[in-house]
Amino acid sequence: MSDHASHGSGHISPISLYITIFLALMVGTALTVGAAFVDLGSLNFPVAMLIAVTKAVLVVWYFMHVKWQSHLTKLTLATGLFFLAILLGMMLIDYTSKDFIAMPRPTDAAGQMAAPEPASH
Repeated sequence: MSDHASHGSGHISPISLYITIFLALMVGTALTVGAAFVDLGSLNFPVAMLIAVTKAVLVVWYFMHVKWQSHLTKLTLATGLFFLAILLGMMLIDYTSKDFIAMPRPTDAAGQMAAPEPASH
């Protein structure tokens, strides 16, 4: 009995599916690069995240074979993403609640502004 036979039968996807997903990922990469050169104002970040999340879903769903796994595997993935969303939401709430105030420049003993530090290269 071979080693592969002991694992049971897994899902075998046609090569055309992998080629289609690969091409979709390449289009997503081209969209990412194109979006980087277009000034969308406040939509830059949401567009970049939408493209990145779409590409990540394709990789997880097809290349990691989650689509053909048990409901328990899908539930585990969904639970992990749910708690990741909670943690990112809490971080965002904390970040947006802060007042970032520019720190005053240091002064010398006479009360004069100190010279800026020279940039090191």
